[in-house]
Amino acid sequence: MSARCVCARATGVPPRGANPERRFLILLLVALLVGGLTVWAAACTPAGETLDSTSSTTDSSSAPSGDIEAAVGEEIEVGHALVTVRALQPTFNPVVPEQRLSEQDPAAPEGNESFYQAYVKVENDGVTPIRVDTEDFACAVGNSVVGIEPTWSGPPARSLLKSSSIDLLITFKAQAGYEPVLLYSPSWYDGTIRVHPAPTPSTQAT
Repeated sequence: MSARCVCARATGVPPRGANPERRFLILLLVALLVGGLTVWAAACTPAGETLDSTSSTTDSSSAPSGDIEAAVGEEIEVGHALVTVRALQPTFNPVVPEQRLSEQDPAAPEGNESFYQAYVKVENDGVTPIRVDTEDFACAVGNSVVGIEPTWSGPPARSLLKSSSIDLLITFKAQAGYEPVLLYSPSWYDGTIRVHPAPTPSTQAT
């Protein structure tokens, strides 16, 4: 018997090239052990960490925000809503809406004041209902910001379901002789929509 075989019997390790099935089984066991440790480590990771990160990403992407600048006549996308200011102009003879916020006698302007009226359409293009409130509007006139005149504005606040819309007639009273800027800050949007009067042909040429 050769010295190589004697050494193999004494140590229990087969000679090189002998018993390949056993060598394959050893490699398979090692691979299974490594795979099992990987699965165990993943299972031990706190589930809250993954859920928190996913939740924060979803919340930030689903919450619309930011100020918007637009002009009269433009269709403005505000989150899942569409807002269109059809008209914004000064007037000394304002139109009375069919449904007013206040049934009191309409307030009259003073000598240096004028009315400013806006015709606004709001449409819900999303699944979640949105609440449209006329009192979420304001108007920048000169160096001041004024609220609505409830006796000249309407209709009252209501919630819009998907694909429904509402037409608003909003009236403000402020110093005459200025170009108004309509401000809209709805409760379901983190920001302010600023709508300027449409430029006149002479302004565009300039």
